[in-house]
Amino acid sequence: MRFTNEKEHDTTMDKEIKRVAELTGLPVKKVYWLMKRDVIQRIEYGQPYYRFRHKHGKILKGTVVFPEEREIVQGFPKIRRLYTLKEGLRKYFPDGFYAEEKLDGYNVRTVLVGGEQYSLTRGGIICPYTTERIKRQEKQVTEFLEENPEKVLCGEVIGLENPYQEKSYPEAKEFGYYIFDVRDKKTNKPLPVEERRTVLEEHGVKQVPLLGLFKPSDWKKLLTEVRKLGDQGREGVVLKSPDSRTIIKYTSNQNTNRDLEYAFRFYSDYGQAFFFRRIVREAFQAWELGLEGKALEEEAARLGKSIMLPMVQTIQEIASGREVTEDFRITVPSKKLGQEFIRHLEHLGIVIRVNKIEKTNEGYKFWISRRYQSTNDKTKHYLEGGLSEE
Repeated sequence: MRFTNEKEHDTTMDKEIKRVAELTGLPVKKVYWLMKRDVIQRIEYGQPYYRFRHKHGKILKGTVVFPEEREIVQGFPKIRRLYTLKEGLRKYFPDGFYAEEKLDGYNVRTVLVGGEQYSLTRGGIICPYTTERIKRQEKQVTEFLEENPEKVLCGEVIGLENPYQEKSYPEAKEFGYYIFDVRDKKTNKPLPVEERRTVLEEHGVKQVPLLGLFKPSDWKKLLTEVRKLGDQGREGVVLKSPDSRTIIKYTSNQNTNRDLEYAFRFYSDYGQAFFFRRIVREAFQAWELGLEGKALEEEAARLGKSIMLPMVQTIQEIASGREVTEDFRITVPSKKLGQEFIRHLEHLGIVIRVNKIEKTNEGYKFWISRRYQSTNDKTKHYLEGGLSEE
């Protein structure tokens, strides 16, 4: 995989850019302008493709154009979040809605382009590891796309063997790909919920669990279900109108606590907005649950522990001369693919270290550490008596 910046541009790309313009409906001059501002990025992976790093007009972030194949894959729309169920359900789903489980992983769109299968991250980058793993492990996905090349399978990758979001589930401890949406490649129109679930079941493609069909008046029942998921270490729900046009997410306080506990371990590498939004979510859910007295104090104590304990652990480790890192592993069929994936992460600006490579029956297992630069450097600075700019 090779990322191209504006300085490397030459006339051989002019034809590609004209096709990008045709497929997106943008003027050619606008495409050049967007490339100069790094809104559009050219990447080579087998064939060149162009991804939108940011939203531009009606073109969503993560939209990908393959000029050689004259194909466009629309970005996945941003899903808004409800803070209160009672009023929100009545406002956005007056005629009822489906609730499906929201799995805690990373968003992947899998497509067939020019006979090749690719798995795209939310930002529109072909991930070599995820592409190969889904090809190898999820044969039903390949079969579905070969029969429906105009479709995009949108799903969540979960499991411990990935560098983006490590979360083990009983049904997919190491790696699993679960579909939550099927969209048209060109128009981005989604299949209705019932149709999508029926079609994918017929093809044997795994889907996110369905909790059922609800009415707005079922808000207490749904809130109870969300809390049960949280108690099981799961994330929450995605709510969808029957036609899949309206999609909203809602998560449990327990999961939000786990997010905060993880992020405060690397407190200086996550933006303040990340922390603040999650604390606000916790407050609204506690209010809608009607928590007060001892129950509210216990909820607040869990929140406080999620913030304080991981930060103190980080300070202790760095004070003792160690670095704080996120450690993960991947399993690949060849060393070459593993090394290609390492380069992919480095291109994304991720600072990593390969600790060990081991030959297994499945191929090669890579043990990798990700260094959170700001947290390590800033903590060391404070421990040495350094000043804060605030």
